[in-house]
Amino acid sequence: MPTSTISATTEESPANPDQAVASDAGRTTSTSPGSGLAEALATGCALVACVVARLPGDIVDATGVRAWGLTLMVVVAVVGGARAVARAPFTLRRALQAGPDRTASLSRWAGSEIKMFAANVAIGTVMSVPLYTLLRATPAWWFPAWLVFASLTVLGQVMMPFALRARRRGPNPAPAALAERLRRLATTAGVDVGSGVVVAGRTGGRRCNAYVVGLGPTRRVVLEPALVDWPPELVDQAVAHELGHWRLGHTARRLPVVLLCQLVTLAAAGVVLSWRPLLTGAGLGSAGDPRSYPLLLVVGAVLVLPARCLLAWRDRAQERAADGFALTLLGRPDDFVAMLDRAAAQSGAPRHLPWWRRLTAGHPPIDERAAAAACRTGAPTGSSDTGA
Repeated sequence: MPTSTISATTEESPANPDQAVASDAGRTTSTSPGSGLAEALATGCALVACVVARLPGDIVDATGVRAWGLTLMVVVAVVGGARAVARAPFTLRRALQAGPDRTASLSRWAGSEIKMFAANVAIGTVMSVPLYTLLRATPAWWFPAWLVFASLTVLGQVMMPFALRARRRGPNPAPAALAERLRRLATTAGVDVGSGVVVAGRTGGRRCNAYVVGLGPTRRVVLEPALVDWPPELVDQAVAHELGHWRLGHTARRLPVVLLCQLVTLAAAGVVLSWRPLLTGAGLGSAGDPRSYPLLLVVGAVLVLPARCLLAWRDRAQERAADGFALTLLGRPDDFVAMLDRAAAQSGAPRHLPWWRRLTAGHPPIDERAAAAACRTGAPTGSSDTGA
């Protein structure tokens, strides 16, 4: 993942294949932390119920399907349907709150849920076929699986700038005056960005972020259009933070930790999924049986959580270090606090986080970062009004 200045209101892409496509309708209103947790618990319980009740296996038996590829598709559909039902009260409530016309909102919600279900079944099946091929081929499936994940992770880091270039909305070179000012700032920071400052993102959007993508010669500092329109002194603060990530080598240092977490997690999954009592209790002969799909999701979620918490803890440490770099480089803590306040007002970056969200948050909350910056001047935090 790229390093960024502001904790975006849009979370990272979900890890589970049947969560890969987000719904447009029913997600246009803000979700409170409590309802978000309740929705996650409801979908998690639906997944556990599929394992305990052996529902996918019973439906496969009823259909008479024997080919493992078709069996996998049926199981993915059953699991996706169970989770959609568990999620429905929450998505429906958000859809009805999004507009005054309840009939139109209900129609949009139903259409969106159907499209999302179909896409999730297709994507979940396609993504699961290589994994089940390995599961059925060798007990040491986790090692070649890690090689694939590791290769994709490294390739993603290197290719992300090219992916940005292929997008319809950029990237474009930063305005000449802005690019020259930021190059001078980078020189002061001891970083040679060359022509590596670009603008990418949706024009007119609220997101006002900056981030570093790529490795080595492909590395770029990316500004979103809304950030470019900020006062120059606030743009400088955001970019100085990103230069801190660059100068301190955070992406290169994070990558080995990510790869190690992937290896440990997959090795642990290999051990758990070879435990005979667990397989017997789930009504499975082996982990390579496509009926094990919901069990794989449960085991994966449990084992991935500690890795996510570890990486998030390290990410927050890197964010604090980049904040400190920007504060030292520019020596203007008041402007840094103003930049954070504007980010909170304009893009919805969270000022506070409940403990359970903080566990996997890659950024400290805005108020915590502002308090740390204000300690350098003794100024109060959370009271400036620099937002548009």
